[in-house]
Amino acid sequence: MNKTNILALASKPAMHLAKSQLGGAIIVMTLAVALAASATAQSTITQVVGGLHSPRGLTFGPGGQLFVAQTGDDTVGGSIIEILDPMAVRSNVRTIVSGLAVTGDPEEGEFLGISGISIFGNGVNFGLYGIMAVDPQQTGDPAFGNLLRVNNRNQVETLVNVGSFDYEWTDEHQWLVPFGDFPDANPYGVLVVPGHTYVVDAGANTLDEVMPDGSIRILAFFPNAVLADSTPTCACQGPDGLLYIGTLALVDSLFIEPSAKVYRLDPAQANLPEPWNTPMTEWASGLWPINGCNFGSDGNFYASQLFTNPNWIYGEDPEGDVVKIPFASPATHTFLTDGALSFTGGVAVGPNGAVYVADGTAFVPEGRIVRLGP
Repeated sequence: MNKTNILALASKPAMHLAKSQLGGAIIVMTLAVALAASATAQSTITQVVGGLHSPRGLTFGPGGQLFVAQTGDDTVGGSIIEILDPMAVRSNVRTIVSGLAVTGDPEEGEFLGISGISIFGNGVNFGLYGIMAVDPQQTGDPAFGNLLRVNNRNQVETLVNVGSFDYEWTDEHQWLVPFGDFPDANPYGVLVVPGHTYVVDAGANTLDEVMPDGSIRILAFFPNAVLADSTPTCACQGPDGLLYIGTLALVDSLFIEPSAKVYRLDPAQANLPEPWNTPMTEWASGLWPINGCNFGSDGNFYASQLFTNPNWIYGEDPEGDVVKIPFASPATHTFLTDGALSFTGGVAVGPNGAVYVADGTAFVPEGRIVRLGP
Protein backbone atom coordinates (compact mmCIF):
# COMPACT_ATOMS: atom_id res chain seq x y z
CA MET A 1 0.00 0.00 0.00
CA ASN A 2 1.47 3.35 -0.98
CA LYS A 3 1.34 6.47 1.14
CA THR A 4 -0.22 8.95 -1.21
CA ASN A 5 -3.25 9.04 1.04
CA ILE A 6 -2.96 9.96 4.71
CA LEU A 7 -5.82 7.76 5.83
CA ALA A 8 -4.35 4.82 3.95
CA LEU A 9 -1.38 5.03 6.29
CA ALA A 10 -3.54 4.04 9.21
CA SER A 11 -3.75 0.52 7.82
CA LYS A 12 -0.12 0.10 6.81
CA PRO A 13 1.57 -3.09 8.06
CA ALA A 14 4.17 -1.03 9.91
CA MET A 15 1.50 0.61 12.02
CA HIS A 16 -0.24 -2.65 12.85
CA LEU A 17 3.10 -4.16 13.79
CA ALA A 18 3.86 -1.23 16.07
CA LYS A 19 0.51 -1.61 17.79
CA SER A 20 0.77 -5.35 18.26
CA GLN A 21 4.35 -5.32 19.52
CA LEU A 22 4.21 -2.36 21.83
CA GLY A 23 0.54 -2.25 22.75
CA GLY A 24 -1.21 0.84 23.99
CA ALA A 25 1.93 2.24 25.59
CA ILE A 26 3.30 3.34 22.23
CA ILE A 27 0.28 5.55 21.68
CA VAL A 28 1.12 7.63 24.75
CA MET A 29 3.15 10.43 23.20
CA THR A 30 6.12 11.95 24.94
CA LEU A 31 4.48 15.34 25.17
CA ALA A 32 6.64 16.48 28.05
CA VAL A 33 9.65 16.43 25.75
CA ALA A 34 7.82 18.35 23.02
CA LEU A 35 6.46 20.98 25.39
CA ALA A 36 9.82 21.57 27.01
CA ALA A 37 11.14 23.03 23.77
CA SER A 38 7.90 24.69 22.71
CA ALA A 39 5.84 27.72 23.54
CA THR A 40 2.53 29.14 22.36
CA ALA A 41 1.92 32.59 20.93
CA GLN A 42 -1.65 33.89 20.98
CA SER A 43 -2.55 34.70 17.38
CA THR A 44 -5.78 36.09 16.02
CA ILE A 45 -7.23 33.74 13.41
CA THR A 46 -9.00 35.57 10.59
CA GLN A 47 -10.72 33.72 7.78
CA VAL A 48 -9.68 35.19 4.44
CA VAL A 49 -11.58 32.85 2.13
CA GLY A 50 -13.89 29.95 2.99
CA GLY A 51 -15.80 27.26 1.13
CA LEU A 52 -12.69 25.82 -0.54
CA HIS A 53 -12.15 22.27 -1.79
CA SER A 54 -9.01 20.71 -0.30
CA PRO A 55 -6.74 23.79 -0.34
CA ARG A 56 -3.04 22.90 -0.37
CA GLY A 57 -0.14 25.02 -1.60
CA LEU A 58 0.11 28.78 -1.04
CA THR A 59 2.44 31.35 -2.57
CA PHE A 60 2.57 35.13 -2.87
CA GLY A 61 2.81 36.85 -6.22
CA PRO A 62 4.91 39.89 -7.13
CA GLY A 63 1.95 42.23 -6.53
CA GLY A 64 1.16 40.96 -3.04
CA GLN A 65 -1.63 38.70 -4.24
CA LEU A 66 -1.97 35.23 -2.70
CA PHE A 67 -2.31 32.17 -4.93
CA VAL A 68 -3.92 28.96 -3.65
CA ALA A 69 -3.85 25.45 -5.08
CA GLN A 70 -7.19 23.69 -4.61
CA THR A 71 -6.84 19.96 -5.04
CA GLY A 72 -10.60 19.58 -5.48
CA ASP A 73 -12.81 16.68 -4.38
CA ASP A 74 -15.64 14.46 -5.63
CA THR A 75 -17.78 17.52 -6.41
CA VAL A 76 -15.36 19.79 -8.27
CA GLY A 77 -12.07 19.55 -10.17
CA GLY A 78 -8.76 21.00 -9.09
CA SER A 79 -7.99 24.69 -9.57
CA ILE A 80 -5.70 27.57 -8.75
CA ILE A 81 -7.27 30.71 -7.35
CA GLU A 82 -5.88 34.19 -6.81
CA ILE A 83 -6.74 36.27 -3.74
CA LEU A 84 -6.06 39.81 -4.95
CA ASP A 85 -6.20 41.55 -1.57
CA PRO A 86 -5.60 39.01 1.24
CA MET A 87 -5.50 41.74 3.92
CA ALA A 88 -8.94 43.08 3.02
CA VAL A 89 -12.04 42.47 5.12
CA ARG A 90 -13.70 40.95 2.05
CA SER A 91 -11.08 39.65 -0.32
CA ASN A 92 -11.49 39.69 -4.08
CA VAL A 93 -11.02 36.16 -5.40
CA ARG A 94 -10.79 34.87 -8.95
CA THR A 95 -10.04 31.49 -10.52
CA ILE A 96 -7.11 31.47 -12.92
CA VAL A 97 -6.96 27.72 -13.67
CA SER A 98 -9.76 25.18 -13.35
CA GLY A 99 -10.65 21.63 -14.36
CA LEU A 100 -7.45 20.01 -13.10
CA ALA A 101 -7.50 16.26 -12.47
CA VAL A 102 -8.35 15.01 -8.98
CA THR A 103 -8.59 11.54 -7.48
CA GLY A 104 -9.67 10.24 -4.10
CA ASP A 105 -12.30 8.41 -2.11
CA PRO A 106 -15.21 10.48 -0.72
CA GLU A 107 -15.60 8.03 2.16
CA GLU A 108 -11.97 8.56 3.20
CA GLY A 109 -12.17 12.34 2.79
CA GLU A 110 -8.78 13.02 1.23
CA PHE A 111 -8.11 13.85 -2.40
CA LEU A 112 -5.00 14.12 -4.57
CA GLY A 113 -4.34 16.52 -7.42
CA ILE A 114 -2.68 19.93 -7.67
CA SER A 115 -0.51 20.30 -4.57
CA GLY A 116 2.47 22.63 -4.25
CA ILE A 117 2.81 25.91 -6.16
CA SER A 118 5.65 28.39 -6.60
CA ILE A 119 6.04 31.67 -8.48
CA PHE A 120 9.01 33.00 -10.40
CA GLY A 121 9.20 36.10 -12.57
CA ASN A 122 7.02 39.13 -13.21
CA GLY A 123 5.13 40.75 -16.05
CA VAL A 124 5.44 38.85 -19.32
CA ASN A 125 8.01 36.59 -17.62
CA PHE A 126 5.59 35.60 -14.86
CA GLY A 127 5.38 31.89 -14.21
CA LEU A 128 3.27 30.05 -11.63
CA TYR A 129 4.53 26.50 -11.25
CA GLY A 130 2.27 23.78 -9.89
CA ILE A 131 2.89 20.09 -9.25
CA MET A 132 0.27 17.40 -9.71
CA ALA A 133 0.32 14.56 -7.18
CA VAL A 134 0.97 10.83 -7.74
CA ASP A 135 1.72 9.45 -11.21
CA PRO A 136 0.20 7.85 -14.32
CA GLN A 137 1.34 4.36 -13.30
CA GLN A 138 -0.81 4.32 -10.16
CA THR A 139 -3.78 6.33 -11.43
CA GLY A 140 -3.94 5.32 -15.09
CA ASP A 141 -4.23 9.02 -15.93
CA PRO A 142 -1.36 10.92 -17.61
CA ALA A 143 -2.52 14.17 -15.98
CA PHE A 144 -1.11 13.13 -12.60
CA GLY A 145 2.53 13.73 -11.71
CA ASN A 146 2.97 16.63 -14.14
CA LEU A 147 4.88 19.82 -13.44
CA LEU A 148 2.77 22.66 -14.82
CA ARG A 149 3.57 26.28 -15.65
CA VAL A 150 0.90 28.99 -15.84
CA ASN A 151 1.93 32.14 -17.71
CA ASN A 152 0.75 35.75 -17.35
CA ARG A 153 -2.23 34.99 -19.61
CA ASN A 154 -3.32 32.08 -17.41
CA GLN A 155 -2.35 29.58 -20.09
CA VAL A 156 -1.22 26.20 -18.74
CA GLU A 157 1.82 24.38 -20.10
CA THR A 158 2.87 20.86 -19.10
CA LEU A 159 6.64 20.77 -18.62
CA VAL A 160 7.45 17.17 -17.61
CA ASN A 161 5.93 14.27 -15.70
CA VAL A 162 7.91 14.10 -12.47
CA GLY A 163 5.66 11.46 -10.93
CA SER A 164 6.27 8.98 -13.73
CA PHE A 165 10.04 9.49 -13.50
CA ASP A 166 10.07 9.05 -9.72
CA TYR A 167 7.86 5.96 -9.86
CA GLU A 168 10.34 4.27 -12.20
CA TRP A 169 13.27 5.38 -10.04
CA THR A 170 11.73 3.93 -6.88
CA ASP A 171 10.97 0.69 -8.71
CA GLU A 172 14.68 0.42 -9.43
CA HIS A 173 15.60 1.29 -5.82
CA GLN A 174 13.11 -0.69 -3.77
CA TRP A 175 15.83 -1.61 -1.28
CA LEU A 176 15.92 1.98 0.00
CA VAL A 177 12.58 1.60 1.85
CA PRO A 178 12.20 -1.73 3.67
CA PHE A 179 8.54 -1.10 4.54
CA GLY A 180 7.15 -2.33 1.21
CA ASP A 181 6.17 1.12 -0.06
CA PHE A 182 8.21 1.19 -3.27
CA PRO A 183 7.56 1.67 -6.12
CA ASP A 184 5.73 4.89 -5.28
CA ALA A 185 5.59 8.55 -6.22
CA ASN A 186 3.69 11.58 -4.96
CA PRO A 187 5.24 14.88 -6.11
CA TYR A 188 3.94 17.30 -3.51
CA GLY A 189 6.05 20.46 -3.20
CA VAL A 190 7.68 22.72 -5.78
CA LEU A 191 10.18 25.54 -5.37
CA VAL A 192 11.47 27.74 -8.19
CA VAL A 193 14.47 29.99 -7.55
CA PRO A 194 16.83 31.68 -10.03
CA GLY A 195 18.29 28.98 -12.24
CA HIS A 196 16.65 26.03 -10.49
CA THR A 197 13.32 24.20 -10.27
CA TYR A 198 13.01 21.78 -7.36
CA VAL A 199 10.28 19.22 -6.66
CA VAL A 200 9.81 17.39 -3.36
CA ASP A 201 8.30 13.93 -3.76
CA ALA A 202 6.48 12.64 -0.67
CA GLY A 203 6.12 9.16 -2.16
CA ALA A 204 9.65 8.70 -3.47
CA ASN A 205 11.19 10.53 -0.46
CA THR A 206 13.34 12.57 -2.82
CA LEU A 207 14.37 16.08 -3.77
CA ASP A 208 14.37 16.37 -7.55
CA GLU A 209 15.64 19.06 -9.88
CA VAL A 210 13.93 19.64 -13.20
CA MET A 211 16.48 20.88 -15.70
CA PRO A 212 15.79 23.48 -18.43
CA ASP A 213 15.75 20.75 -21.10
CA GLY A 214 13.05 18.82 -19.19
CA SER A 215 15.34 16.14 -17.82
CA ILE A 216 15.09 15.23 -14.15
CA ARG A 217 17.78 14.34 -11.66
CA ILE A 218 17.48 13.06 -8.10
CA LEU A 219 19.45 15.33 -5.76
CA ALA A 220 18.71 13.68 -2.41
CA PHE A 221 16.89 10.78 -0.77
CA PHE A 222 15.73 11.45 2.78
CA PRO A 223 16.45 8.89 5.54
CA ASN A 224 13.73 6.58 6.82
CA ALA A 225 12.21 7.12 10.24
CA VAL A 226 11.81 4.28 12.77
CA LEU A 227 8.46 2.81 11.73
CA ALA A 228 8.12 4.17 8.20
CA ASP A 229 9.77 6.43 5.65
CA SER A 230 10.31 10.16 6.08
CA THR A 231 7.79 11.58 3.56
CA PRO A 232 9.21 15.02 2.62
CA THR A 233 6.47 17.50 1.78
CA CYS A 234 7.93 20.98 1.22
CA ALA A 235 11.04 22.94 0.32
CA CYS A 236 12.02 26.55 0.89
CA GLN A 237 15.18 28.61 0.58
CA GLY A 238 16.71 29.93 3.78
CA PRO A 239 18.46 33.24 4.46
CA ASP A 240 21.75 31.43 3.85
CA GLY A 241 20.68 30.43 0.33
CA LEU A 242 20.46 26.71 1.20
CA LEU A 243 17.37 24.53 0.98
CA TYR A 244 15.24 23.50 3.95
CA ILE A 245 13.05 20.42 3.50
CA GLY A 246 10.21 19.56 5.89
CA THR A 247 9.00 15.99 6.45
CA LEU A 248 5.68 14.47 7.46
CA ALA A 249 6.98 11.45 9.44
CA LEU A 250 3.34 10.54 9.94
CA VAL A 251 3.52 7.00 11.31
CA ASP A 252 6.25 7.74 13.85
CA SER A 253 4.46 10.90 14.97
CA LEU A 254 1.25 8.96 15.50
CA PHE A 255 2.72 6.11 17.51
CA ILE A 256 6.01 7.20 19.11
CA GLU A 257 6.49 10.97 19.44
CA PRO A 258 6.59 14.10 17.26
CA SER A 259 9.08 12.93 14.65
CA ALA A 260 8.95 15.38 11.76
CA LYS A 261 12.24 17.03 10.83
CA VAL A 262 13.59 19.89 8.78
CA TYR A 263 16.67 18.98 6.75
CA ARG A 264 19.18 21.56 5.54
CA LEU A 265 21.17 20.84 2.40
CA ASP A 266 23.19 22.46 -0.34
CA PRO A 267 22.02 21.23 -3.77
CA ALA A 268 25.49 21.97 -5.14
CA GLN A 269 26.79 19.12 -2.95
CA ALA A 270 24.28 16.57 -4.24
CA ASN A 271 25.63 13.07 -4.77
CA LEU A 272 23.93 12.36 -8.10
CA PRO A 273 25.12 8.74 -8.48
CA GLU A 274 24.03 7.95 -4.88
CA PRO A 275 21.47 10.55 -3.74
CA TRP A 276 20.94 8.63 -0.49
CA ASN A 277 24.48 9.77 0.37
CA THR A 278 23.89 13.46 -0.37
CA PRO A 279 25.14 15.38 2.70
CA MET A 280 22.41 17.00 4.79
CA THR A 281 21.91 18.06 8.39
CA GLU A 282 18.92 17.89 10.71
CA TRP A 283 18.26 21.58 11.21
CA ALA A 284 15.15 21.09 13.38
CA SER A 285 13.50 18.00 14.84
CA GLY A 286 10.84 16.85 17.30
CA LEU A 287 8.04 18.44 15.25
CA TRP A 288 4.52 17.33 14.43
CA PRO A 289 3.93 16.32 10.77
CA ILE A 290 4.91 19.17 8.47
CA ASN A 291 2.63 19.76 5.48
CA GLY A 292 3.99 23.10 4.23
CA CYS A 293 6.92 25.40 5.01
CA ASN A 294 8.34 28.81 4.22
CA PHE A 295 10.69 31.48 5.48
CA GLY A 296 9.35 34.94 6.26
CA SER A 297 11.08 38.26 5.62
CA ASP A 298 11.81 38.31 9.36
CA GLY A 299 14.13 35.31 8.86
CA ASN A 300 11.89 32.95 10.82
CA PHE A 301 10.94 29.52 9.51
CA TYR A 302 7.23 28.71 9.48
CA ALA A 303 5.72 25.26 9.03
CA SER A 304 2.14 24.06 9.08
CA GLN A 305 1.66 21.08 11.36
CA LEU A 306 -0.97 18.72 9.98
CA PHE A 307 -1.99 17.87 13.53
CA THR A 308 -0.62 18.14 17.06
CA ASN A 309 -3.05 15.64 18.57
CA PRO A 310 -2.30 12.08 17.38
CA ASN A 311 -5.62 10.85 18.77
CA TRP A 312 -7.42 12.36 15.77
CA ILE A 313 -7.38 8.81 14.35
CA TYR A 314 -9.80 7.97 17.19
CA GLY A 315 -12.13 10.85 16.33
CA GLU A 316 -10.60 13.65 18.41
CA ASP A 317 -9.78 17.18 17.20
CA PRO A 318 -6.53 17.13 15.17
CA GLU A 319 -5.45 20.47 16.68
CA GLY A 320 -3.54 21.60 13.61
CA ASP A 321 -1.15 24.49 14.03
CA VAL A 322 1.67 26.57 12.57
CA VAL A 323 5.06 26.48 14.24
CA LYS A 324 7.56 29.37 14.10
CA ILE A 325 11.27 28.58 14.39
CA PRO A 326 13.91 31.33 14.59
CA PHE A 327 16.66 30.84 12.03
CA ALA A 328 19.35 31.32 14.70
CA SER A 329 17.62 29.01 17.21
CA PRO A 330 16.14 25.93 15.52
CA ALA A 331 15.43 24.26 18.88
CA THR A 332 12.93 27.01 19.75
CA HIS A 333 9.43 26.09 18.58
CA THR A 334 6.52 28.50 19.00
CA PHE A 335 3.02 27.30 18.15
CA LEU A 336 0.99 30.19 16.77
CA THR A 337 -2.59 29.04 17.44
CA ASP A 338 -2.41 26.58 20.35
CA GLY A 339 -3.93 23.87 18.18
CA ALA A 340 -6.95 25.91 17.07
CA LEU A 341 -6.81 24.76 13.42
CA SER A 342 -7.82 21.49 11.76
CA PHE A 343 -5.74 19.65 9.13
CA THR A 344 -3.39 22.30 7.80
CA GLY A 345 -1.69 22.51 4.41
CA GLY A 346 0.45 25.15 2.73
CA VAL A 347 1.82 28.17 4.57
CA ALA A 348 2.99 31.52 3.22
CA VAL A 349 4.22 34.76 4.77
CA GLY A 350 2.95 38.02 3.30
CA PRO A 351 4.97 41.14 2.52
CA ASN A 352 3.79 42.67 5.81
CA GLY A 353 4.80 39.60 7.83
CA ALA A 354 1.31 38.15 8.29
CA VAL A 355 1.20 34.35 8.17
CA TYR A 356 -1.34 32.59 5.96
CA VAL A 357 -2.18 28.91 6.11
CA ALA A 358 -4.50 26.52 4.29
CA ASP A 359 -6.83 24.97 6.88
CA GLY A 360 -9.21 22.06 6.40
CA THR A 361 -7.03 20.58 3.69
CA ALA A 362 -8.59 17.11 4.14
CA PHE A 363 -11.32 15.18 5.98
CA VAL A 364 -13.68 18.19 6.26
CA PRO A 365 -16.54 19.38 4.02
CA GLU A 366 -14.97 22.77 3.31
CA GLY A 367 -11.49 24.22 3.59
CA ARG A 368 -10.39 27.79 4.07
CA ILE A 369 -7.45 30.18 4.05
CA VAL A 370 -6.79 31.93 7.35
CA ARG A 371 -4.49 34.76 8.37
CA LEU A 372 -2.65 34.59 11.69
CA GLY A 373 -1.91 37.83 13.51
CA PRO A 374 -0.39 38.74 16.86
